[in-house]
Amino acid sequence: MTLNQFFSSLGAPIILPLFIFIFAVALRVKPRDAFKSALLIGIALTGINMVVGFFTTQITPSVNDMVKNSGVNLPFVDVGWGAAAAIAYASKVGLMVIPLAIAVNLIALALRMTDTLNLDVWNFWHYAFVGALTVAFTGSLWLGFLAAVIAELASLLLADWMQPSAQQYYGYEGVSFTTISSVEYIPFAIGLNWVLDRLGLDKVKLDPENIRKRMAVFGEPWFIGLVIGLLIGIAAYWNSLSTFQSWVTILTDGVVVAAVMHIFPLMPQILMAGLVPISKNVREIFSKPGTSRQINFGMDTALCVGEAATLSTALLMIPVTIVLMVVLPYNRFLWIADLVSFPWFVALMTPITKGNILKNTIIASVYIALGDLIITKITPLFTKAAIDASWQVAAGTAGIGAGSEGISWLHYAIYHSMATPLGIIAAVAVYAVALWGFKTHKKAWYRACGYVEEAGK
Repeated sequence: MTLNQFFSSLGAPIILPLFIFIFAVALRVKPRDAFKSALLIGIALTGINMVVGFFTTQITPSVNDMVKNSGVNLPFVDVGWGAAAAIAYASKVGLMVIPLAIAVNLIALALRMTDTLNLDVWNFWHYAFVGALTVAFTGSLWLGFLAAVIAELASLLLADWMQPSAQQYYGYEGVSFTTISSVEYIPFAIGLNWVLDRLGLDKVKLDPENIRKRMAVFGEPWFIGLVIGLLIGIAAYWNSLSTFQSWVTILTDGVVVAAVMHIFPLMPQILMAGLVPISKNVREIFSKPGTSRQINFGMDTALCVGEAATLSTALLMIPVTIVLMVVLPYNRFLWIADLVSFPWFVALMTPITKGNILKNTIIASVYIALGDLIITKITPLFTKAAIDASWQVAAGTAGIGAGSEGISWLHYAIYHSMATPLGIIAAVAVYAVALWGFKTHKKAWYRACGYVEEAGK
């Protein structure tokens, strides 16, 4: 078994607690407390993966049938984010990105370029993926590593920017979210949310709290989940509604989505119980004497994906994406595997819109229209990166891609910028200017993300 296979087989629920245990002991946390923290975090992630995995297993066949019912036949095939992660870690950049990313993060913390300590080691594959695309595009391994570093610094800046709003909305104190496939949409969501507010959509209170107030039991998240799950099932099996088995699946879809929305809010309590024992030590190390610096722990956006507004929007985006896939004349990408990954795509839009499902859906739909253009252009390069990483591409397949990664404007911008010295200078300059703007106007940037300053702060 190769190191890449070993690492991939362990997965986030094992890799992250193991890293946290080692890290906590290095920070002089008692081994007993470090073990407890790591295990509680592992339990929380396992619980989240169980809930999300159960949801994905049940809803995927219905989603696949919706795609079949569309009758579309496109040449580029969606192999999903799991394949993208495997390709990223098997690439020339590969697992070397992990020590590199850790070193860059610690240096950035020491230089106060970030206040996020990224513990989400498993998702460093996103950085490796950008690096793999860059190597395939430029032929240079060193530019691949540089691209990975720029992607990491961008994700840390976006995580810092979003942290107060995400904490306020989701309730994870001292946690920031660093997953690129979530944070990269923050600027786009802010801009379009501003436009929608100017159009008066901020007056449409279509968020879980107001829905619950107006509709009582029919506004509860589990009921919303039930209705959306049933609608997904009916759309998938529209041509066979006369059969008993179709209705079994439809009803199960409804109950499973309802269960996810009801159970998921219990997970944050377990995770926070694991983070508390090590948070004090981290803040003491990275704070100057006499100061109280807020150091946040970078985590996977998986912690947010089951929230009512986020999951509702993600489910609504499945049929919207299928329709766009069919009608957009420039699209050549066949969405399949990553149609169930929309909760990650939507998760950090939700605090910006304050849970407004209507605004979420509009923002996500507009971006998917742009994203289909990006993924159509990026899929040939993804396919080349996959072949370079010894991935077996089925004979006769024009190209493979991963929906959640292929629509990334950030990936596209970074690997293109690596092609010329001027592009590299421009990429570094954009990051530097954005960092300066954030550091000098933090409160305004926080408000743009939907953060509402609390009295006394």
